[in-house]
Amino acid sequence: MRERAEQVRAFLEQNLTQDLDMNAVARAASLSPFYLTRIFKKRFGVPPYRYLIGLRIDYASELLRDSSLSVTQICHRSGFNSLSHFITTFRLHTGMSPTQYRRIVDWQQDAGRFGHETEALIKQPRRRDF
Repeated sequence: MRERAEQVRAFLEQNLTQDLDMNAVARAASLSPFYLTRIFKKRFGVPPYRYLIGLRIDYASELLRDSSLSVTQICHRSGFNSLSHFITTFRLHTGMSPTQYRRIVDWQQDAGRFGHETEALIKQPRRRDF
């Protein structure tokens, strides 16, 4: 059964952007939904649906960090069907909205991009007396 759980994990990782329901995943694995949940949770510590949501949030975080796609586009590319569900779920997992996450990541990526002398000038520009 360990192999079956690994196969389901691999299937979820390969199809995380698809519209999946656990009944279809269980049918594809030739298991009952109850038994699938039981063996998956025993092997990985979380039910398959929560594992899938975690994969989707990680993928969405990567897209927010590395792309200029809108939050709505990222929502759909991450496998979520509803923007409000995506935002709520993202906030539950990260403690902030996707937009807040993007702002923080952008700020962190910009911090320190100048040299020490330039950083000092940016923080306190020199006044010129005219």
